[in-house]
Amino acid sequence: MITVEEAQARVVATFKPIDTELEDLTHLSGRTAAEDIRAAADNPPMPISTVDGYAVRRADGETTRKIVGRAAPGHPYRGSVGNGEAVRIVIGGVLPEGADAIVFHEEASDESGDLHFSNAAVHPEHIRPAGLDFKAGSVLVPAGKRITARDMALLAAGGVAQAKVRRRPRVAIASVGDELSAPGDQRRPGDIYAATGYGLSAMIASWGGAPCDFGILEDNAQEIATIADADADLVVALGGNSVGNTDLIARALGSTDFSMETWKVAYRPGRPLLFGQLGGTPMLGFPGNPASALVCALLFIRPSLDVMLGTQQSTCSLPQRFKCGCHAMSARLTTELPATDERKTYVRARLAMQGGEVWAEPYPVLEYPMLSVLAKADALVVLPPNAPAAKAGDMVEIIPLDGY
Repeated sequence: MITVEEAQARVVATFKPIDTELEDLTHLSGRTAAEDIRAAADNPPMPISTVDGYAVRRADGETTRKIVGRAAPGHPYRGSVGNGEAVRIVIGGVLPEGADAIVFHEEASDESGDLHFSNAAVHPEHIRPAGLDFKAGSVLVPAGKRITARDMALLAAGGVAQAKVRRRPRVAIASVGDELSAPGDQRRPGDIYAATGYGLSAMIASWGGAPCDFGILEDNAQEIATIADADADLVVALGGNSVGNTDLIARALGSTDFSMETWKVAYRPGRPLLFGQLGGTPMLGFPGNPASALVCALLFIRPSLDVMLGTQQSTCSLPQRFKCGCHAMSARLTTELPATDERKTYVRARLAMQGGEVWAEPYPVLEYPMLSVLAKADALVVLPPNAPAAKAGDMVEIIPLDGY
């Protein structure tokens, strides 16, 4: 058997950053920046009043000014504030040229166009200067970052209309097995519903990829050979990695440019793992059990997509409820866990905050991984191979599952 780390390294080493494309702002959400995205303009683009009042010049000194105009959002005063003058300004209005302070509306009186106030009513601090948020040319989204909803607002505020992003990696998914029926179809005697492809497609989409589900392929060479037609950056076969099916896939794809290895990986749940090249396209084969296959996807597809997208790795150490759920962190165990054998073990668990710490409550370790337990879990507790029994209160590594 090989370790999880060795298997991951072999798989990930076959990938490189994918090509880029220019996208309009409205299509940038969820995409990965291919280069630093910079502001096209200052924000705010001009000085703005943060209160209702009167724009004045501090240097004048007089406490009586002649009101010469009005400034409101979208309707700036077109002139300049001169000596002894004031402009009525509404919150959000552009500070007129020449003015450098605001007199609060409540601290002044307007008598027939003349403004009266005290020096104490002059407030220069209630002006938001141009570029306070960011300057033109500032990096708003660094290369390798997934663009969030918050980033979308930031980019719009910076006048960014288009940006260069990584193309979504295409992942072809094929569920192999005579025993599979599609949900909604009449299930034949002895059949089970094909579940893994639905979960895997959702995971891939959440990670920035573009899944393409080939559906169910019967256990015959003609059906399986259609995988070779996939226009993809990665091909994933589900359930096609038992000994018999491995031989069948090899025969079905043997006439194409196809090479394949079957690895026994030292982890639970999940082994064995099929990995090869199909006409120059990397191909993975996962176990038929849905819970095992989805854990495999987290361990092998996710890092492969990260490489293709050039995605930054998270260094966030916040509790799970505040995380994107893509990388490991630590938690305390609520209960003991048995010692492990030579396999790295991933135990599904619920998470909770207690006393400012994250606690993991593992579900019972079952030989057959149950999909219902995975669906209820918040995280995977990661137990190293040949580890002694873990006690309640021990710190353990976890991989949060929030979001997928």
